Amino acid sequence: MSEKITDNELLEAVVESSIAGFFVLDALGNILTVNGTGERMFGYDKGELKGTNMMRLIPKSKQKALGSRLKNPTSDSIPIVGMRKKGTTFALDIRIVQNRLKGQLLNVVYCKPAETSIFESDRRLRTLVSNVDGIVYSCKPNSSRTMEFISEACHEISGYRPQQFYGEKGLNWSTLIFEEDRVRIGLELEEAILKNKGYQFYYRILTANKRIKWILERGSCVEDNNGNIVRLEGFMQDITEQMQSRLALTKEKMRLHQYLDSSASIFLVVNKDHCIELINKKGCEILGYEQDTLLHKNWFKEFIPSNKREELTALFNAIMDGIIEPPDSYENFIVTANGEQRLIQWRNALLRNNENQIIGVISSGLDITETKAIEDTLHIRNRALEAAGNGIIIVDAQRPKLPILYANEAFSKITGYSKSEVLGKNCRFLQNGDCEQPEIATLSKAIKKGESARVVLRNYRKDGTLFWNDLTVTPLFDKNNKLTHFIGIQNDVTQIQQDREKLEEYANKLEDIVEERTHEIKSTVQKLVSTNLNLEDQVLETKMAEKKAQLSQALFIAIAHNFPKGVIMVFNTNYELVYLEGEELDRMNFNKSELQGLKIDDISFFSREQIIKIKDDIRKTLKGNKISLEVDFEDQNYAVNSTPLYSDHKKILWALFVYNNVTEQKQIQHKLEKTLKAERELNELKSRFISMASHEFRTPLSAILSSAILIGKQNEPGKEERRIKHVSRIRNNVKDLVVILNDFLSLSKLEEGKVRVKPQPLDLIQFIKGLLEDLELTKKKGQKIILNYSKPWMSVYLDPKLLNHILLNLISNAIKYSNENQTIHIDIVGNTKGLIIHVKDMGIGIPEEDQDKLFQRFFRAENATNLQGTGLGLHIVKQYTELMGGSINFKSKPGQGSIFTLQLPLNIHENEKNTVN
Repeated sequence: MSEKITDNELLEAVVESSIAGFFVLDALGNILTVNGTGERMFGYDKGELKGTNMMRLIPKSKQKALGSRLKNPTSDSIPIVGMRKKGTTFALDIRIVQNRLKGQLLNVVYCKPAETSIFESDRRLRTLVSNVDGIVYSCKPNSSRTMEFISEACHEISGYRPQQFYGEKGLNWSTLIFEEDRVRIGLELEEAILKNKGYQFYYRILTANKRIKWILERGSCVEDNNGNIVRLEGFMQDITEQMQSRLALTKEKMRLHQYLDSSASIFLVVNKDHCIELINKKGCEILGYEQDTLLHKNWFKEFIPSNKREELTALFNAIMDGIIEPPDSYENFIVTANGEQRLIQWRNALLRNNENQIIGVISSGLDITETKAIEDTLHIRNRALEAAGNGIIIVDAQRPKLPILYANEAFSKITGYSKSEVLGKNCRFLQNGDCEQPEIATLSKAIKKGESARVVLRNYRKDGTLFWNDLTVTPLFDKNNKLTHFIGIQNDVTQIQQDREKLEEYANKLEDIVEERTHEIKSTVQKLVSTNLNLEDQVLETKMAEKKAQLSQALFIAIAHNFPKGVIMVFNTNYELVYLEGEELDRMNFNKSELQGLKIDDISFFSREQIIKIKDDIRKTLKGNKISLEVDFEDQNYAVNSTPLYSDHKKILWALFVYNNVTEQKQIQHKLEKTLKAERELNELKSRFISMASHEFRTPLSAILSSAILIGKQNEPGKEERRIKHVSRIRNNVKDLVVILNDFLSLSKLEEGKVRVKPQPLDLIQFIKGLLEDLELTKKKGQKIILNYSKPWMSVYLDPKLLNHILLNLISNAIKYSNENQTIHIDIVGNTKGLIIHVKDMGIGIPEEDQDKLFQRFFRAENATNLQGTGLGLHIVKQYTELMGGSINFKSKPGQGSIFTLQLPLNIHENEKNTVN
């Protein structure tokens, strides 16, 4: 009988006969045991390696890599170089498995020679990956993107080593992505996986040392033999410097555009094809177009007058061909959007590319249309001053001696002095020493005060002859009301003065003759006075009567014109508007002078229907009827009252219509009606609340009271099961009371505006699964809840508390209003536009006449009054849904069930920053 083989002997025989080398190492890498295959593989005798360090078998250049693997072991095959006892090297595949025995950490290393071609191919691949300027990775297609491989470059870019990303407890690359970018990247990656297509996106990460870096990631999906996506493989590149340069360039361009747009000049770039490449804000304002409309338009065809288009186009082409240089300054007209021509003064320069080739002309221009017009006006005025018959001078009022700055030709003719002889002098030289004239003092006083003056002076010509000067002095002030100049206008009135002296002499002779005739006239006048007194009394009475009539008419006109918030109209028997007055005329945009005298049929702003109605009202009024009605005109409401007007012979000749604007009164009336309606609704809500609260609180409290009494009566041993049943009943009814109170509290917070949305990133599928687990105990016997979704995970950014309340209420209602053994379906549909959740039951349904009131406070459908509820749940659900930017609707048929559809955004972050993608 053969000897029995022990387990240890069997295990030792298996290890020794293995074709792979087998090493057991302690935590420091020392070899505790090795099989024969391992010793022979490296050229050592039996027992020679025991107690030595594993690094002895690896070249120095590869020892660091092996040490890193021993600290973070993996069961995956690791290609490495081994070194035999004689110093020769060979390709080696090793696998490391970590174990713990009696509290001691052990590494078990399996190794075997690798095929040279495979090893070399792997070495080249790893060399290539290690030298790539970026991260090469392979990860699982899940939300956390669990890394199966990530290259060493991740340490340089992210500050984390590759080993930190491996395993279930390893780092999650998604957590490095900025929160503002994370949801967007998750959605784009979902779409790429769903459509099995390549992806590329930009985002920011936060490195281990808290630095922000920009990453460009490109990747693709990898399928297995069955067409299922099993991993994502791709490349990540650090583009921080490029993004910073791009942002800096964008800022520089913005500063340049701001400078150009703030300039008072036009900046224009026209290319070789005559098209506008650039134009600033000032150019757009002058031309009267938006910038987008102007860009790439043909400058000469669109904006140069037709009579100059051919000439300017030829000049531009000659510049483009290098035949002539662009003129440093040039003036021409341009045509604006409204057809107006504006004169622009241009300064021009050539625009060249990197090869020094002319590609266009850059010009800056000033609109000199008004300046040119002013210059032309001044030229005309100067010519007019020169042609005037009066002597005109202008003196500088800001200099103490008031020197002459300008003198016209007429001044030279009157005084005999040339312009060159008088410019820069004070006008006193014309007095020739005759300075005691009182008029000179009057003139000096006015000049000191900066006032106008007119005097007649004795002045002397260049040849010394006297002439009388009728001088008018007028001050000139600048825009700040500062005195700058005086204008003097001279008239040679020598002949007039001489004629005046002759007239004075003749007048003295006439006075004597007049005195004689006066005595004769006095006697005749006394006779006429007595006759005239009677006529004066008659005239006085007539004037008093006229004055009373005028006062009455003025009073009537003033009352009619200032008729408050109304209009007075008078029509004659021919339907002509003979009188129109009132405050409302301005608001109604009526022109009294255009309307008075027109027949009602000729007033254009009345419609045909209005004219027929007004004529009918005039006809009734002219028959002696008084009419009262209301009409609407241009969004205003008017109360209309009419009355007939009689002549002195008691005959009706006119119809008086008085229009009063009662719009404000009507608005107040409508507001009062709305307030009364709201008060009625409030009273109805109060009644419904009291009825509901008394019912909903009474039933649970009665159950709690009866259960408490029964517990007190069943306190003997052996009745524990009954006591537990009653305690459970108390707990359930207390929970129902808490639900009711929570509904009241939620409603109160909503009405006070205290509910705030606090969104957080969450996986919707896991969120709803957790909610269904909480509701498991509330289901009726045989009820099933089926959750349908298209993706294993769905990243959203919503308020979890509000979402929990909404879904809890909808699913609880489906359970409550469904019978036993019925199925409830929850369908989730998500895309880049939003999220849709359907909750479908086959319960009692909602009566059609109750459906439009279902979301009102305290409302309960007629077929649900016997079931517990407050009538607040769906009202609060609707409010919470709208707070998160969503909507809710439903379809239902009595006896067939209901489908509630919830629509929500994937991301409700209100202050999300702009990101570059």
